[in-house]
Amino acid sequence: MRIVCAEAVWCDIATQIGGPAVSTEALVVSTRADPHDIATTPAMARAVAQADILVLNGAEYDPWAGALAEASGGEAPMVLNVGQIGHWREGDNPHLFDDLETTRLFAAHLTAVLTQRRPDAQEALARRADSFTHIVAGLQTREQAMANRLRGRTVAMTEPIGGALLSALGIRVIDDRLALAMMHRNDPAPRDVAMVEAALRTHQVGALIVNPNVTNPSADRLADVARQARVPIISMTEIPPPGRHWQDWIGDRLDALGHVTGAPS
Repeated sequence: MRIVCAEAVWCDIATQIGGPAVSTEALVVSTRADPHDIATTPAMARAVAQADILVLNGAEYDPWAGALAEASGGEAPMVLNVGQIGHWREGDNPHLFDDLETTRLFAAHLTAVLTQRRPDAQEALARRADSFTHIVAGLQTREQAMANRLRGRTVAMTEPIGGALLSALGIRVIDDRLALAMMHRNDPAPRDVAMVEAALRTHQVGALIVNPNVTNPSADRLADVARQARVPIISMTEIPPPGRHWQDWIGDRLDALGHVTGAPS
């Protein structure tokens, strides 16, 4: 069963669930890539056209991948849209790989699809799916324990990456409008930039979360202000490093968020 994923993180999960019953190929694999803004290539189009299943994040995050499926011609692949599986709604955070429950739902849905298509592998698929579900449950337990300590603390961010984790931990984001503007490649309002600068200088926030692939004058200035004020900077990418499983990548994020400083607001 050939599975092509828009982003490498979903192929990692598909490989953990499918094992030898699947082969996977991710279209976006570099940690320096920004899946919001991808220029598709003929190689990507060929990969999608040859796939049995295409996994995309959805949630208005990677529309270019859906367009490749629509243009593939012939027998188009089955499309698994994580946003639809996780009941994403317009206005919700699109970084669904940070949402543990959505990831669990995707894994369960993929298991059902693979079992239907490969009934001969049902027992092995069920074992791997149970193992993955146990991994997700462990991360959810860790989230709950961390929330008891971190709930009410505040951070600033230059893009709403990690949003589901922050919500689960009870960490408040001081600058939703600024982060959303930067995610959509718009210039943030000067008043929002000024408010975040002041919050960093006066230590009203316990960390600045940045996406290293989002570089613009406002984001760079806020990082400089954070360094000058000695506010911790937490870097989060949208693609895991090569060889890093989703659960380890999420664990790294939780490790970093555990260092958010300050008293609850």
